[in-house]
Amino acid sequence: MTTRNNAVEGTGRLEAFSDGVIAIVVTLLVLEIRIPEIHQLTSAGALDAIMHLAPKLAAFFVSFVTVAIFWVNHHHFFHPITKSDGALLWYNNHLLFWLAVIPFATAFVGDYPDISLVVALYGAVLFMAAAAFALMVRHVFFRSDLLPDNFTRAMRVAQMRHTVIGMIVYAVSVGIAFVHPYAAIAIFVLVPMYYFLPRTIAHQG
Repeated sequence: MTTRNNAVEGTGRLEAFSDGVIAIVVTLLVLEIRIPEIHQLTSAGALDAIMHLAPKLAAFFVSFVTVAIFWVNHHHFFHPITKSDGALLWYNNHLLFWLAVIPFATAFVGDYPDISLVVALYGAVLFMAAAAFALMVRHVFFRSDLLPDNFTRAMRVAQMRHTVIGMIVYAVSVGIAFVHPYAAIAIFVLVPMYYFLPRTIAHQG
């Protein structure tokens, strides 16, 4: 069943595809962590090998939480949407593309956390993912009729503002990475804390 402006009832297939891609992203994150080589076959040698693996474990943790928050916000974003259009499908694909790049950026920064360009690349990937989400929100909230009429403009603006904040902070982190890479890494840790508690559109206002 179709609706006006080429919208199609239901978002089930879109959400199922997104869930599948995000599940693969999370799987790739953990696959980037290799079993460490233990040169001294003792507990002390094992601990030393794990300590050398610490940057990759930290990168995995931050990226896992970040991807999880994207998924949670994606879920809450789609909860009130009962139909989709072609533009929404491609905005969503754009978001999934940048989420799929996160495992590569995570492995890179886990190996070289003190190199500015590598940290900036990680921040750029997160910025692009956040920007892709913001573009999707803008389309649904302000350029389509995909939301129910009971969502006021004030509610839409509040949610859009909440979405854009992360994008701006990630953009800033890219510049900071060239000054002090570990300061940028601290930003990557702090941003998920802001988004940790999921928000639904219905509670904006």
